[in-house]
Amino acid sequence: MAIDRRMFLAGLGAGLGAGAMVVPAAPVAAEPGPVFISSALSGGVNRATMFDETGRLLAAVDLPDRGHGCAVDPAGRAAVVFARRPNRFAVAFHPRSGQVIASLEAPGDRHFYGHGAFSGDGRLLYTTENDFDDERGVIGVWDAADAYARVAEFDTHGIGPHDIRLLADGHTLVVANGGIATHPESGRRKLNVAEMDPSLALVDGRVGGLVAQCRLPRDLHKLSIRHLALGRSGAIVAAMQYEGSEEDTPPLVLSWTGGEPVLHQAPEDIQRAMRNYCGSVAMDVSGAGIAASAPRGNLVTFWDGGSGDCLHALSVEDGCGVSATRAPHEFLITSGTGQRIIYNFARRRVRVLQAAPGTSWDNHVVTG
Repeated sequence: MAIDRRMFLAGLGAGLGAGAMVVPAAPVAAEPGPVFISSALSGGVNRATMFDETGRLLAAVDLPDRGHGCAVDPAGRAAVVFARRPNRFAVAFHPRSGQVIASLEAPGDRHFYGHGAFSGDGRLLYTTENDFDDERGVIGVWDAADAYARVAEFDTHGIGPHDIRLLADGHTLVVANGGIATHPESGRRKLNVAEMDPSLALVDGRVGGLVAQCRLPRDLHKLSIRHLALGRSGAIVAAMQYEGSEEDTPPLVLSWTGGEPVLHQAPEDIQRAMRNYCGSVAMDVSGAGIAASAPRGNLVTFWDGGSGDCLHALSVEDGCGVSATRAPHEFLITSGTGQRIIYNFARRRVRVLQAAPGTSWDNHVVTG
C-alpha cells in the first residue's frame, strides 16, 4: 500500500484524526464484549483500570505506585499488573470485577521490569526481573493456583529483560532482552550504553533452557529490544528504543521467524518523526497489521503484517498504549493526555471513546 504522506504531515500539524474519519462511539454492551485493562493516574492515585469498548469504566484497583504492563490469564480468570522498573510489586485481580486475588512482591535482590505472561493453562505466571547485583536477567515463575507463590526462576540469557510472551506451542517463552544494565541505587539511569547487548531469546518455560537467540548487527547494538507482538504466522515482532545519537534514524521495528532478524524502516519523514523511540506494539486479530506507537513523536505507526512495510502514521498526542480489539484491522490506542480511540487502519477511521476527565493512561493497554 502506498504511503499517504499528505495525511501523515497533516496529522502532525493538526493533531488526532487529521486526515482520518472521526465518528462518535456507538453503545456497546460490557458483556460479553472485550474488556481493556490499563494502568492510569487518576485523581492523583495510581490504579489498574478496566473499561469496555465505549470507554465506560467497569472497575479499578488502587496500586501502591505507578503500574506498567499487564498479563491476562488465557481463560480470563485473572489479570496481573506489574510495577514500573525499579519497583517490586504486582497485583493480581479479576479482569472484569477488579476483585483482588493476590499481591506479589519480587525478592529483595530483584525488581520487576513491568511485564509478564501466563502459561497456556493459566497455572503459571512468568515475570521479567532484574538480578541487579549480578547484572542478570531473570524470569520469575509463580504458581497462580497456590496464591501466586514463587516456585522457580530461570535465566533470560541476557540483561535488561523487558517484555515476555508465550508462543503458540504453549511452553516456549520469547523474551525481549533490552541489553541495558540498571541498578535501583542508580534510579532509572542506564549504566552500560556503550556495551549494550540486546537480544531476543526463546526460553523453554518448563525447564528454563535456551531454545534459540538472535542478536542485532553490532553497529545497531544501541537498539534496545523492548516490546513484543506475536503474528498469526508465527512471526515475532519487536519494537525498539535507540540509545545512540539523536541524529541517527535506525529502524525501530523488527520481525523474527528464526535465523537473522528482519529490520523494518519507515519512510524518512515518518522514521525521523518517531524520534528513535517506540513505546508499545501490537498485531491486529487478523494478522494484517501492526501498530507501533512513538509517544515522543506524538504518533502511532501502522505496518503491513505480512511484508512489514510501513503503511501510514496517525497523530496522537503522547499516544503510547496499543492493543488489538476483537475486530479485524482495529486497534485501541490510549494516551497520556487521557484520550482513548479505536482506529481502523484499513479504513483510516477513528472512533473516539467517552472521556475520562482527570485520567492519564500509562504506557500499555491489553485486551482481556
